[in-house]
Amino acid sequence: MNCCQTQSLSGTDKFFTKQSDRYLKQFRKKGLAKEQRMLLEGISSLGLEGKSILEIGCGVGGLHLTMLKQDASFATGIDISEGMLNGAKRLCHELGLEQKATYLRGDFVQRNAMVPQADIVVLDKVVCCYENISDLLKKSTDKSKQVYAFTYPNPNIVVHISFKGLILLGTLFKWVFRPYWHDWEEIIREVEKQGFKQTYKNSTLMWQVRVFER
Repeated sequence: MNCCQTQSLSGTDKFFTKQSDRYLKQFRKKGLAKEQRMLLEGISSLGLEGKSILEIGCGVGGLHLTMLKQDASFATGIDISEGMLNGAKRLCHELGLEQKATYLRGDFVQRNAMVPQADIVVLDKVVCCYENISDLLKKSTDKSKQVYAFTYPNPNIVVHISFKGLILLGTLFKWVFRPYWHDWEEIIREVEKQGFKQTYKNSTLMWQVRVFER
């Protein structure tokens, strides 16, 4: 790992760790966000019972823990942020699901060899956090036995301008973390090239939701 990569991962860890308590409180109060409910709807339509889950960039764990409560068999969550993972572990304990979940800290692309395959692979608001999107797509689709689901920024004019503005400010002021804007349609094509067919599509003002089946 070179110096730039180390700094980038450290910045991502610090940024999301600061946000982790807010995310945890929000889930406890309101449950899943709208786009997460859409992900759950799309994934559930393909069957959850007895399925294993890998959530990349799992945050405080609300999505995969909800799927475990709905009869998925086991979940692996991986996240760069120590604070997010600590939140996921607390929530897992509160829900009595410790025997059905395990957690790994680090960058999925770099720790790929240690991450197990799963029936369902989920990346919620993750593709816009990775600069090297090709590696992420190839390695994450390889982990999916059946279902691959993700969200990405809705490319409407409001969201596009907002993201580009954040990227510009982050570059100018050298923020420890900033998002990335990719060719989202090309990402969908790449997923399909890996042998997946889209089965679900939905959106909010901010996010596009896609679910694929192998």
